[in-house]
Amino acid sequence: MAFVSKEIIDEIKSQNDIVDVIRSYIDLDDKLKGKCPFHNDNNPSFSVHKEKQIYKCFSCGESGNVITFVEKINGISFLEAIKMLADRVGIKLDVSSPKKVNSHLEKYYEINATANKYFKNNLLSSKGKEAIKYLSDRSIDKDIINEFSIGLATNDNLTEILEKKYDKKDLIDIDISRGSDEKQFDTFQNRIIFPIIDENNNIVAFSGRKYLSSDLIDHTISKYVNSKETIIFKKSNTLYNLNNSLPNIKKSKEIIITEGFMDTIRMSSIGYKNVVALMGTAFTKDHLDKILKLKCRVVLNLDQDNPGKEATINIGSELIKHNLEVDVIVFDDYKDSDEFIVAKGKDAFDIAYNNRISFIDFKLNYLKSNKNMKDSNEISKYINEAISSINDIDDDILRELKTKELSHEFGIDESIIKSKLKNNNKKEIIETKEIKNKRYNKYDISEIRILYLMLNYDDVILYFENTLGYLIRDNMSKLAYKIIEFRNDYGYFDYSDFIDYISDDNNLNETLKEIMKYPNNEEYSMNELDEYINTIKKYSVEKRIESLKQEMKETLDVNKQIEIAKKIEDIKKEVLKW
Repeated sequence: MAFVSKEIIDEIKSQNDIVDVIRSYIDLDDKLKGKCPFHNDNNPSFSVHKEKQIYKCFSCGESGNVITFVEKINGISFLEAIKMLADRVGIKLDVSSPKKVNSHLEKYYEINATANKYFKNNLLSSKGKEAIKYLSDRSIDKDIINEFSIGLATNDNLTEILEKKYDKKDLIDIDISRGSDEKQFDTFQNRIIFPIIDENNNIVAFSGRKYLSSDLIDHTISKYVNSKETIIFKKSNTLYNLNNSLPNIKKSKEIIITEGFMDTIRMSSIGYKNVVALMGTAFTKDHLDKILKLKCRVVLNLDQDNPGKEATINIGSELIKHNLEVDVIVFDDYKDSDEFIVAKGKDAFDIAYNNRISFIDFKLNYLKSNKNMKDSNEISKYINEAISSINDIDDDILRELKTKELSHEFGIDESIIKSKLKNNNKKEIIETKEIKNKRYNKYDISEIRILYLMLNYDDVILYFENTLGYLIRDNMSKLAYKIIEFRNDYGYFDYSDFIDYISDDNNLNETLKEIMKYPNNEEYSMNELDEYINTIKKYSVEKRIESLKQEMKETLDVNKQIEIAKKIEDIKKEVLKW
C-alpha cells in the first residue's frame, strides 16, 4: 500500500467538511441527524458532529471520520477513500488507487479491453450507420451508447488483428475467438455489442444482438450471441451494470433487479441509475451474497410474463429468507420495462415504480391468479398456500396484518390461521436478539464507559494511565493501550485522527464499534469515573483472592496456609481503603 503522510491526510480531512460529504450521500436534518446508510434504519439513528468532524450511529455502532465514511459507504480501501476526497477538493496525490485485479488475469482483461475499443470504433465509423439507425429507432442515443460502451462487431476478422499481439489460445479461452488453433474465427460477427463489465470495471464478456434487416426477419438466427463462461466470466456471480450503478445503490440504499440488458439500459436512460440485470433468470448464492453486502432494499423488475413472474417468486422468496425488504414493480400489457418505457414513456414508468407493491402482496396475488376462486377446493388450496407465505414473513407486525387480511377476505377465524402458523424459527430469532441486545455485566459496562470517556476526553486518558492502566478483556485492553500510545506519540488525542491511526486493525475497529453502539452519555463526573476504575480493580482483586484460595486448598503445609490467609486478609484491607 502506498504511503500518504499524516500531514497530507490531515489536509484532505480539513478541506472536506464531513457534513458536506455525508449530505452528498444521505439526507440530514437541521440537527445533522438522518437514517443510517450502514443498516436498515427505520428511525433516524445516525448523527454527525460538525465540530468534532465525526459521525456515529446510535443503533448499529458505526462511527468514524470523513475518510472512514467514504471508505465504508463506497466499499473501497482507505487509500482509495483518501484519493477520492483529495480529488474532490483538488489536492493532487502521487498515488493511484490500487487496481483490484488478479495479475494472472490481467492479460485477459487487456484482450477484452482492446476488442471493445475495436467494437466502439466500428460503431462510430461508416460501418456503423445501419447499427446507429437501429439503436436510434429504439431511442438509444449517443449518451446511452457512451454510458454503456456499446459497440459493433462487423464481419471483419478481429481475430487476425488480435493474434498479432496476443496468444491464439488466450483468445479462445475467453471466447473472443472460436475454432481450433489451426483455424479460428470471430465469436461476434454483425452484431451490436454490449460489453459485460464487473464491479472493478474489467470487461469480462460480451453480448451481441442481431440488427441487420436481413437477420431480423430470419428466425433461424439467434437474437443474441453471448460469451461462454470463461476463467474471467461466470454468469452465476455477474450482475450487469453493477459497475455503473454501485455508487447510486449505496446512496439510495436500493437496488433494482431486471432480467435483461435492454431493461437496465432503458431504465438508466430515464434516470434510474441503481439498476442491474441478471444474466438470465437464474439467481445464485453469489448474487445473493453481493446483494447482502450492499445492505439495501431490493426492487424486483423482471419480465411480466409467467416465467418472469415465477422467477420473481423464486428470487423474492430467497431474499425474504435473509430478512431483506423486497418490492415488485407491476404493469400490464407489456412484457418488460424496455417495451413499457418505449411505448408509454418515463412518466408512466414513474407511476408504476411509485406504486410498486410488497413482495408478499405480489406473491399472494400471483397464487390467487392461478386458482379458480369459485371452487371451494381451489380456495382452500390458496388459503393454505397463503398461510405458508405469511409464515415466511419475519416481521411480526406484517404477519399480523396479513393474517387479519386473510381472515377478513374469506371470513375465517384468525385463530384457525394462527394455529397453522409456525413459531417462525423462534430459536433463531432468540439467538439473534441475544446477539443484538448483548447483556453486559457491571465489569463490561465499566470497561466500555472508561474507553468511551478516554476517546472523548484527553484528561481521562492521563487519569486512567496513572490510576489503573489496564482492563479486563484483552480487546478492551488493547484499545486502551492504543489510545495511550497515540497520545504519547502525538502529544494530543483526537478521535477523528485516531480512527485513521487504527484503520488497518479490524479487531480494534470492531471493539470501537462495540463501544460506540452502547448507549453512552457524554457527560461524566469524577466520582462516576472512579467508580468504574474501582470496579475493574475489585474484579482483579477477586480473581487474585480466588487464585490464593485455590492455592490454599492445594497445599498441606499449615504454615503456608496461614501465610496465604494473611495475604488474603491484607488484600481485603487494602480494598476497604478505596
